[in-house]
This record gives sequence, structure tokens and C-alpha cells, in this order.
Amino acid sequence: MLRRSMPWAEGHAGGLVFTAFGHSFAAFEALLGRLPGAEDSLTDALFIFTKPETGACFWCPPVADERPDLHIAGL
Repeated sequence: MLRRSMPWAEGHAGGLVFTAFGHSFAAFEALLGRLPGAEDSLTDALFIFTKPETGACFWCPPVADERPDLHIAGL
């Protein structure tokens, strides 16, 4: 998994946008379980000075022969 954060600001508001790229959902599931301390009761230090407000997940299918390969989704 590759994770990156990007700060943003608009007027007096600002924050961090986090983006992650991975080969499968397994890494994301592990990360989302560890951040709030679901596994070991240790929350991520990022929560000391930040508060998550929104979230979204997007799936980008692999490409084969210059077309989306949707066989993994059963299509």
C-alpha cells in the first residue's frame, strides 16, 4: 500500500487529505482496523491533533487490452 497526505487550505479552513493506493482491499481493511485501535487499543498518534470528518473508497479496475477488466467483479 502507498499512502500519501496533502495539506489543503481555503480561507480560514484547512486540513489534510489522505490518499492510499493498494493491490487489494486486505491492506485497507487492516489499516482501518488499526488506526482507531480496534486490534490493540492503541490509537494512531495522528488522532492527537486531527479529527476524521469524512471518508470515501473508490475502486479502479485493472486494465487489459486498453479496456477495464471487470472479471473480478463478475461482470
